[in-house]
Amino acid sequence: MSSLSRFSLEDQVVVVTGAGRGIGRAIALDAFRSGARLAIGSRTLTELKSLTQEIENAGGECYHRELDILSVDSIRGFVESVVDRYGRIDTLVNNAGYNKLAGFLDYDEAEYDLIVDANLKSVFFGSQIAAKQMIAQVTGGSIINISSQAGVIAAPERGPYSGAKAGVNNMNKTMAAEWPKHGIRVNVVAPTVTRTPLAEKAMKDSDAFAKTIQERNLLRRGLAEPEEISAPVIFLASQAASMITGHTLVVDGGWTI
Repeated sequence: MSSLSRFSLEDQVVVVTGAGRGIGRAIALDAFRSGARLAIGSRTLTELKSLTQEIENAGGECYHRELDILSVDSIRGFVESVVDRYGRIDTLVNNAGYNKLAGFLDYDEAEYDLIVDANLKSVFFGSQIAAKQMIAQVTGGSIINISSQAGVIAAPERGPYSGAKAGVNNMNKTMAAEWPKHGIRVNVVAPTVTRTPLAEKAMKDSDAFAKTIQERNLLRRGLAEPEEISAPVIFLASQAASMITGHTLVVDGGWTI
């Protein structure tokens, strides 16, 4: 196998949660461009249909299904439907999540539970369910969890979210330590603030926020682009990263150093 061919995802079955928009959409498109067969899920069925159509029009193969990451039954049903369709799962990207900004003193229990369940519990059970399938199919696989720089450094007004993402970073190491005998690699990609309609609006609405983004990014780039997050994910899914597991790859323009 040549060095360049090791970056290919040709004929791999890649599953992406939260694929309807933003980073998840970029990951799905880059996986398709790398040769993968896609399975995508989120609550936004209209967006999933649009992405599926785009990939199919370009000659790719994409299966979509509505997915509620707050429901373990929904996660399990989604994974089972992917296996029914393709027969296996080679890579799972746990991308879907949720956040609400507030001061640490202002979150109530329901908001806390929602954020932690969406960002930590969903990753735990999504990974567990997919890993059982990867073990059963014998061929192993790769699990990539999308975390955040907020799980690495202090993140004001993101208390439950930063705690959950830090939990993902550490839980990732435990999964990586338990599953190498099954040929399963587990890694994290932790993005900085990435371009979305919500982030762009925050930049326009708050000069202080925009200044912080500009100054803390050592490359003076401001917001990251979704494709700058998806590219490391594709790398970690590929055989080019066959010696990498248990790692948190922070994509932050130097912010966290």
